[in-house]
Amino acid sequence: MIRRPVMHKKLNPFRILRYAVLVFMTFITLYPLFWIGLCSLKSSEEIYGSPFGIPRQPEWENYAEAWQVADIPVHLLNSILYAAAAVTVVVILSAMSAYIIAKVWKNRGLYHYYSLGIMIPINAIIIPFILIFRRVGILNTRVGVILAFIVTNLAFSIFILVPFMMGLPDELEDAARIDGCNRLQTFLKIMLPLSKAGLATVGTFVLINCWNDLFLSLLIISRQNLITLNQVCYNMRSQYAADYGLITATVMIMVIPVIICYAMFQKQIVKGMTAGSIKG
Repeated sequence: MIRRPVMHKKLNPFRILRYAVLVFMTFITLYPLFWIGLCSLKSSEEIYGSPFGIPRQPEWENYAEAWQVADIPVHLLNSILYAAAAVTVVVILSAMSAYIIAKVWKNRGLYHYYSLGIMIPINAIIIPFILIFRRVGILNTRVGVILAFIVTNLAFSIFILVPFMMGLPDELEDAARIDGCNRLQTFLKIMLPLSKAGLATVGTFVLINCWNDLFLSLLIISRQNLITLNQVCYNMRSQYAADYGLITATVMIMVIPVIICYAMFQKQIVKGMTAGSIKG
């Protein structure tokens, strides 16, 4: 029997460095969440005594207390309502706009014009933003929050979807037109099903942005029955400043839905981002 020589791969220092950087970035990204999870299972005394240690006995009562003290069901429902409404409207409007720009007008200038919306931070226009909301009468209302989320996420969503739809073959539209489809039917039956990955990417990003928002929510709503989970966590820092177990348990309740959502749509997000970048 002839023994084949064993090929040993040479260690690539650049590859080692790359993986080391990735591991380090993963650690510094996930460790704060891990630490908050540990603190949410400790009493305040244990957090002060051993802030980075493993809980001696998990304090699940922190979650039950946070659920009652922070009135989590009401504010959780508010956050879900605002995010779901904004995601629905943004996905519909951005898909229609992207289709018009990419396939009907085929106007890259208009695409770049929409892209300018990403470069303007909301902080720069917040004063006229609030003045308009007050003049219209939607300040401190649910409609105001949802509309603010839609406005601030629409430009980015169009920016993501236009390159994706530009990559879809024009022959598909021609074939649909030959089969008797009008423009709306072509959009609904051909373009939307083929853009599922891009739509999932947009929907997930908008959901995360809306769920994590604090700046706009603080400026637009102040009524206790309308505020979001983020505002609840922000308000608890003064009333329950010393009770870190309660605060971190509230934070974990707020973070868990986002983690679940991202885990469910992770493949679609990666596929949509890579497909859009390649086709654009």
